[in-house]
Amino acid sequence: MKKVIITVAAALIIVAAAVAFKNVYSCKIPIRNRGIHDAIQTGDLDVLFIGSSTFRANIDMPTMDEAYDGRVYDISYGGNQLVATSIQYDELKRRSGNDYGLIVFELGPMMLTQEVALSDSRVIWDLTFEGKRELWRSMYAAGNTDFPMFYEYFVTSGMDDLITFPVTEPFYGTRYYKGAKTDETVSPGKAVLEGEEFDISDKSLVKAQADAVVDIIQKCQKDGQEFVFLESPCYHRLQKDPTFIKYREEYIRILEENNAPYILADEVDFESDDPEFFEDMNHMSAKGRRAYTKELIQVFKKRFGTEEGSGND
Repeated sequence: MKKVIITVAAALIIVAAAVAFKNVYSCKIPIRNRGIHDAIQTGDLDVLFIGSSTFRANIDMPTMDEAYDGRVYDISYGGNQLVATSIQYDELKRRSGNDYGLIVFELGPMMLTQEVALSDSRVIWDLTFEGKRELWRSMYAAGNTDFPMFYEYFVTSGMDDLITFPVTEPFYGTRYYKGAKTDETVSPGKAVLEGEEFDISDKSLVKAQADAVVDIIQKCQKDGQEFVFLESPCYHRLQKDPTFIKYREEYIRILEENNAPYILADEVDFESDDPEFFEDMNHMSAKGRRAYTKELIQVFKKRFGTEEGSGND
């Protein structure tokens, strides 16, 4: 019986130590080609994207690399939220003295309708303990923090990544490049994209997400940080949806009321009705992201005076 007690106690101590390590030090574990830590290690950047899987799929980093001598990065997470984006900005500024020439935030209309929640375990993996607590407080204020969520947030979330790190890291290190996808995703075809069913008519505005947009703007303005909100093109069916248009207009209203610069999808020369450019309603194929990124760079050059390969001139 004594041996059993000792064994159980030892197991609990090991688990507690692993949980504590994850919550405090996960942000310092060297992960290649994605996340806040790797972005900071890259050094000064001319262009830094912060967004969701939309940026991850729609920005071609090799093309950006060529245009900006490698001084680019994309911090993106699946379902990344505006509330979390504000905290990620804080982390960058607190943890590094790097210069970020232009920070590009995502102007995703439907991001305004997301409930404040844990969308991707990688979000909290990349945060310091201070950042983790700040995100938890945001979730608490939104009423999304029952005990099961607390247990997932501070105990189980990210543990699989920690345990399998030596095995999975080499794989993920090649799956992404500077935060963006590297796979050669192809379009499923026009018939699939035109026939895909979606219904966003029941979505409603989440005030915390709208407030987060204002927070991001005010932080950048206070820091003297050059920034822009970028609307990445969706497949034309989604862009024409009445609910999508409603929240697009609401997002633009928030930006204009707070004197924030933005670039809309139709300001970039890109065919959003070309099915070969998309894998689904939100995410581009490899062909699409290369075509889009090439044109986006031209818009950046005109709007912000950045020249290809010129650094922060």
